[in-house]
Amino acid sequence: MAKNQKGIAPILSLLYLVAFGSFSWGVAAGNYKIFPWKQVAAVFKEIHEFLYFDSGVSKTTTDKIILEPLERRTNFDFSGFKLHDPEFQDDGFLLISEYKGKSQGTIFKLFSIADQKILHIWKAPFEAILANSTKFSSGDLVPNDGGKVRSNEKERFRPQHPFVDERGGLYFIVDQGPMVKINACSNFDWAIDRQFHHSLELDISGNFIVPVVIEEKKSWPIQNYRDDGFALVSQEGHIIKEYSITDILLENGYRGLVYGVGKVEEDRIHLNDVQPITRSKGVTKTGDLALSIRNLSTVLLFRPQSGKIVWLKTGPWLNQHDINILEDGRYSIFGNDIIRRLNGGMKLLQEDKSEIYIYDPSQKTVTTPYTEMMTKEKIVSKTRGRLKILPNSDAYIEQTNASRLIRISANAVRWEYVNGITNDTVGELNWSRYIQKDEIDLNWLENLSCN
Repeated sequence: MAKNQKGIAPILSLLYLVAFGSFSWGVAAGNYKIFPWKQVAAVFKEIHEFLYFDSGVSKTTTDKIILEPLERRTNFDFSGFKLHDPEFQDDGFLLISEYKGKSQGTIFKLFSIADQKILHIWKAPFEAILANSTKFSSGDLVPNDGGKVRSNEKERFRPQHPFVDERGGLYFIVDQGPMVKINACSNFDWAIDRQFHHSLELDISGNFIVPVVIEEKKSWPIQNYRDDGFALVSQEGHIIKEYSITDILLENGYRGLVYGVGKVEEDRIHLNDVQPITRSKGVTKTGDLALSIRNLSTVLLFRPQSGKIVWLKTGPWLNQHDINILEDGRYSIFGNDIIRRLNGGMKLLQEDKSEIYIYDPSQKTVTTPYTEMMTKEKIVSKTRGRLKILPNSDAYIEQTNASRLIRISANAVRWEYVNGITNDTVGELNWSRYIQKDEIDLNWLENLSCN
């Protein structure tokens, strides 16, 4: 017996050393992003995207197997456009980015609300974009490997927040990937090979303002820190200048907000909207930029000319999206109003309801005039979401996680649009845009001829 025990002891010691070494290497890989962290993280992301529709919106076990990654069960009894108030005249347009199933993928369409008619459709040239892109971190695309496309990549392809110019050219970003320009006939013009994300807006100089991950390496007090920023991009596809959000906050005295609130996560900032200000009002000046920093539940007004933050406010909105200035100098903010957990899960602060906040920086007041309708219609989006307060005070909302666009007044629904794929499923919306009649030139449609 003693002899057998002596023979086993070295084996147990070896197994202990292997286990301890594997554990230590695993801790190092997680903390310092060394091999095999990238491989393990990629597998984990694939599993997560398979199990979830969009950042925590769960599917049933059956749906995980039979539905496409950008498809889920519908919450509605209709698909397409539905007019609720026939007496109300809406002469605006919808520029929609939507996933239409495996056969079509994601398409863009220009929709006339007054005529309830599709005016034009663009198709994103997936292969051309893939061939001109190398930097992706989200798993939506992979670097070009001889033109081969994995079978699931096109089904996860998510072009976002389209903008149409006076010639029918379409600008958009591939979320966590390149910014792209195609012409009115969907032919590829150019792509900027960077990690862009979220919003795309036009400033008063005719340049685009787009959130981007800053690539410049800096020495931060913490490791693996992702510095979000925004880029000024010309309509010809050239980056003119970049701004670091971390630098802006630190240089304006907000070190505590960057480093001192809770544990610092890798995606500390998560910039999800930069809104150019096109006219002066109160403390707001033409050329200022309104910013939404989701992971700090913070919005602010930044003046690029001086590098100064004019005002900054954290909450009461939680993990918000889409800040816009109103005619009277106040600001609208779409509060997703979720609590993000350390394990990646999310919990709504109030079940079945996000919130629209109106902030007045002059009076330092916050109001929620749409609470009744948000509650009644269960307008909620855990992640993402778009909001535009219209001239008559109606609210246009993209309820992204439910694949619904909706226009509401303070007490009624004007219309809805649901992106149905089948009778019981919907496809993802990718930051669609409401365009007022005086904001769009449609002359390019008259003599358009595409092969």
